[in-house]
Amino acid sequence: MDSTPSVADTQETPPLLISDRYLLSEYIHCCPHAQTLVGRQPDTNMIVLVPLGCRTWSCRFCAEVKIKQLSARTRDAKPSRMLTLTVDPHLYRDPRHAFDSTRAQVSELIRKLRLKFGEVEYLRVTELTAKGWPHYHLLVRSKFIPHKVAKQYWNELTGAQIVDLRQVKQHFRAYNYLVKYLSKLHKIEWTERHVSYSRNFFPKQDREPNPATKLQDVHVYAAHPTTVLLEEFPDQILQKLSKTMYSVTPDPLKLFEENENDPV
Repeated sequence: MDSTPSVADTQETPPLLISDRYLLSEYIHCCPHAQTLVGRQPDTNMIVLVPLGCRTWSCRFCAEVKIKQLSARTRDAKPSRMLTLTVDPHLYRDPRHAFDSTRAQVSELIRKLRLKFGEVEYLRVTELTAKGWPHYHLLVRSKFIPHKVAKQYWNELTGAQIVDLRQVKQHFRAYNYLVKYLSKLHKIEWTERHVSYSRNFFPKQDREPNPATKLQDVHVYAAHPTTVLLEEFPDQILQKLSKTMYSVTPDPLKLFEENENDPV
């Protein structure tokens, strides 16, 4: 994905007159499949617009957003090991069959490891080989786990012979691992669940309430923000409030011209 920052990514974003689709697309840097939430701030009566991304891994824009969020949270989770689990292609009809047969075995492997070694929390990324066969990368937080035990359990569960287990000595490396594997995600036709994680992998955190939940008179349009703005708010002023929120206000110049033309 192009890393060049858009207009909407800058710290000081000037207001924009809603009149040109191309300029709007540059100004609102969001999912190409986004729908649009429009509501009113109760304290100011200002109209607020929020792009609603599709949040699927097959969408490059939404995948990039999710990668950044997951990577930051993973850094805080402080994983201590990286575990790679392969499949044996000779045991399955095709990659889909391999995935369907082994995905549940990842959780079963973790259950067996917990019984023997105590706490084992993980984040799992499903990746495809060059030939399309699935394998699994896990960032794990646990006490010492012998490689031979993990390999034995996975072999018993799936018949696969190749398992890699290595220590993550520096937490920023776990961050880099995750970015590396997620950033080269293939489109997996048979699942959108590229990533899963155990319930206690991420540390509990107090999240700030989403300001969009405070809006009133909310309406969700099944259309991209550029379309909604041009159809519902032509010739008004768009202003960026945050990374995901925009205000829509009347054009002061147009209001002045209208007042000038009003009969005394």
